[in-house]
This record gives sequence, structure tokens and C-alpha cells, in this order.
Amino acid sequence: MATWQLGPFDNDDAVEWCDAIEAAPLDQRAELLRVTLAVAAAGRNLTAGEAARAVAAAATALQSLSGVPFSNSAYAPRFLFDREAMAVDSSIRDLAVRALGEVLAEGSAWRLRWADDIEEEEAIAVIESLRTHLASTATP
Repeated sequence: MATWQLGPFDNDDAVEWCDAIEAAPLDQRAELLRVTLAVAAAGRNLTAGEAARAVAAAATALQSLSGVPFSNSAYAPRFLFDREAMAVDSSIRDLAVRALGEVLAEGSAWRLRWADDIEEEEAIAVIESLRTHLASTATP
């Protein structure tokens, strides 16, 4: 996973995932989001790429729910500016919270990727903040 900033969309795997969800038909976007999060929430050993895609999916779910960007990254899916572009419900929110728990788990590929990096604490704080915002977001 090539990472150039701390944001949820600022790495190669996230950018590829964002391109895929942008290209997906409108009626299939929520399912792609759900599948990506389900892979991470399954509780098995995630690859760093799966974790990065789950983080991007979680940030996408949060913005879809709240209408407020978690990240101002230029790589975030553009359709997020239209709140009607994808319906996200509480089951996706809950899946995203569980997925981020797996990403943050001790020994996860994502954690190992950041281990001993000068920005390790900041990277963890970004994911913890994303998880906290998701957990506190009520769906309409």
C-alpha cells in the first residue's frame, strides 16, 4: 500500500476502490460499500489493501450518512457531494464501525504498516476518529 498522506482516501488501494465505486452504477454502489466493509468486519486477518479499502468505504459511509466530508481529499468519490447519490443505512454504519475495529486491531496488517512510522500515532488517531464519528451518527 503506497500511502502519501494520513487521510482515508490518500493511498493507492483507496484510490482504486474510489474509482471502482465511482464507476459502479448508482443502484450497485451501496452493495459495493457493504461488501467491502463485510470483508473487513469478518474478523479474519486483513491484508493492508483490504484494510485501506475498508477505511475508504467507512469514510464514504460516514459522508453519505452525515453529508459532511470526513476528509477533504481530492481522491474521495465525487458523487458524495450529492447526498441522494447513495443510500446508506444503520446496518452499513454498524458494519463500518466493526470493520474499523478490525483495521485497528493489534497486529493487523494496517497497524503493522504504520508500526514505528513517525506518523503512527496520527494515523491511528484518524481511524479512531472516523470510527467514533460513525458510531455517533444516527441514520434518518
